[in-house]
Order: sequence, then structure tokens, then C-alpha cells
Amino acid sequence: MSSQRPDKIKIFLGYILICLIWGTTWLAIKVSIFSLPPFFSAGLRFTLASVLILVVLKFRKYKYHFDFKQTIFLLLVGLGSFSVPYGLVYWAEGRITSGLTAVTFAVMPFFAAILSKFFLKTNDLSFWKVFGILLGFSGLIVIFWGDLNVGSIDTAEGILAVVVSSFFNALVAVNVKKYGKDIDPIFINLIPMALGAVTLLLTSVFIESWSSLKFDLPTITAILYLAVFGSVVAFAIYFYLLKHISVVLLSMTSFITPVLAIFSGAVFLSEKFPSGTLIGAGLILMGILFINLYGEREVKLEEQTKESGEISTK
Repeated sequence: MSSQRPDKIKIFLGYILICLIWGTTWLAIKVSIFSLPPFFSAGLRFTLASVLILVVLKFRKYKYHFDFKQTIFLLLVGLGSFSVPYGLVYWAEGRITSGLTAVTFAVMPFFAAILSKFFLKTNDLSFWKVFGILLGFSGLIVIFWGDLNVGSIDTAEGILAVVVSSFFNALVAVNVKKYGKDIDPIFINLIPMALGAVTLLLTSVFIESWSSLKFDLPTITAILYLAVFGSVVAFAIYFYLLKHISVVLLSMTSFITPVLAIFSGAVFLSEKFPSGTLIGAGLILMGILFINLYGEREVKLEEQTKESGEISTK
């Protein structure tokens, strides 16, 4: 009898890989918007990613199933994961620093824990999970302390936009965890990314100028990296992991990716390296360790207790 338990090595490597990919997409986004308007760049990224997903599904001879409920679900995933969140973050980036954006978006694990508690009925508000989230969040604050300046209406609007984006991402993650378990991790991206491409390009048509588009080698390389690795590969891994680990633990990647973005920006763009990066990174890793060792154990014990209770009542 074959075990249905997921491969722990695959989960670990997948977690590391999406952190590495999304940690470097910040650099690729910066390179792409040197020559292209932000919304156009994001829309082009998801257009290419959608085409690539179609090719992959065709190669795998995947059989499409577009029933009404699933299509509506995938459209909502698209609005909540790509269209609205990316639009809000790109809009906010024009008002607040990337450091403040990173810290603000890192409220996602708090939203994930609260939403999981009510929608998934899990113990994601346990002491160790809350402690781990707070520890990781404090690490980001240590790193980006110099960027945390809130002194204008534009800044407040930017922060609010990122918070809303973070909430939508957490809400979608929880709903995919609950309703999307049986959907292929590559196919689940097709409609959402296509919808994201359409909405972001339409937004670009109305608010951006296409008269000065410039497709040089760095821009093309960045767009291709964002489409192939930052979109198709990373989100396929993300939705795979979402089936096997808690939403809170997966959302903790929002603490790791800004740290990796700092390193990649310092190496490739000679950007400033914040003095508190090493201390902050240590706090973030400790927070994730506490959640993984203690918070996840509490959830597993809770699930085992439920299973044993169900068996005893039969």
C-alpha cells in the first residue's frame, strides 16, 4: 500500500525555491520598469506566462474541465491573486519605498492566521504561530527601519493599498487551500494569470503611455525571467505547497523574499545594504523555525485527534 504523505524533501526544496525565485523577482521587476511602464510590464509578464502554461498543458496532454463553478472559482483566484493585488502594489510603489512596501505586505501571515482560523477551522492562532509571526515581522522592521517614514497622504494611501493587496492574497490562499485541492497546480494558474494579463494591460492602456516602450536585452531578459520563473514555475510550486503545508507557514515567504531582494539588489544594482539586515534575517529565520517546529506540530496533533475521534465513533 503506497503512502499518500507528501515527500518532505520536495516540500522543503519547493519552499526554498519559491523564496529564491520571488526574492529575485524584485530585482527583475526593477530592471523591467527601467524601460517599460509598470502596468504594461506586469501585463506582458502574465501574457507570456499564460501562453507558456498553455504550451505546458498541451505537452502534458492535460484534459481541461471548465465547469461553471470551477471557472467562477478560478476567476476569483485571478482577481484576488493577480489583477487586484499586483495593480495595488504597482500603484503603491509610486508612493512609498520598496522597504516600506515589503514591511507592509508582510502583514499577510497575520491575515492568513486569522482567515485560516475561521474558514479552515485550524489552530493557526496558536501561541507558537503568533509568536513566530511576530518574531519574523520584527525582523523585517529591524531591516527596513530607515524606510518606515509615514508623513503624507500619498504614503498613507500607498500603505493602505499594500495592506489590501496582502489581505486579498491571504484570502485567496485560504480559499484555494479549502476548495482547490483537486485542481492541478499548473492548470490552476491558467485562467487567473490570463485574467491578470487582461486587466493589467487594460489598466496600462488608460493610465500609461506606450509611446516610449523600449525592449533592450536587459528588459527582455527580465520579462522572460518574470514570466517563466517568477510566474509559471513559482506559482505552480506555490499551489503545490498550499496543498501540503499550512497557509501561515507558506505566507511566511513574504518575510524571506525581501531579505533576498536586498542581497540581489546589492550585488547586481549596487543598492544600499541596510545595517540591520543580518540581525533581521536571523529573527525571521527564528520565527519560521518556531512555526515549523512547534506551530505545525500543534496542527498535526489537532488533526490526529480529530481523526482518532472520527474512528472511535464509527
